[in-house]
Amino acid sequence: MPVIDFFYDLVSPYSYLAATQMARLEAKAEVHWRPFLLAGVMQATGNKPPFLVPARAQYMQRDLQRLAAYYGVQLVMPATFPFETLTALRCLLTLPAALLPASSLALFEAIWVEGRDVADPQVLKDLFGAEVLAQAGASAGKLALKENSDEAVMRGAFGAPSFFLGDELYFGCDRLFLLERELGLSGGER
Repeated sequence: MPVIDFFYDLVSPYSYLAATQMARLEAKAEVHWRPFLLAGVMQATGNKPPFLVPARAQYMQRDLQRLAAYYGVQLVMPATFPFETLTALRCLLTLPAALLPASSLALFEAIWVEGRDVADPQVLKDLFGAEVLAQAGASAGKLALKENSDEAVMRGAFGAPSFFLGDELYFGCDRLFLLERELGLSGGER
């Protein structure tokens, strides 16, 4: 079975949209959910977030709503954007890999559907429990996040979401149809 590495950050609305579509890819490939720190990846590659470029920021609002409608999911911009995801990402990386998809989707929904602030430790405690939140500050979670971020940059990623099918990079949730085609799925049908 082919392997897809799915690199994402919770702060990225495009990563959220992509995450809602992973079940379709998981029917034909083994998808490895790989949280990374988008700010670190962008800094390492000289990329800028869309919200820092006025024309892109304005376009992004409409683009996100169109993509959400296309994918048939709800997307509500949080009251604070961008927001800090460091602790939430570290929480994810304290979990066994098998729990990453469901836990990531729960966090994405908390942010992009419910408007919850995952920078608030109480929100993370509610979602994961006190033990996972306490472990997020341990060196293992910090190291795993750094390793994922460094690996993504080394492989050519410059933003989120980034997908790797073998050595091939596919960037953005709007490139999922190309991954679907590579996997023999009929892309574009919703």
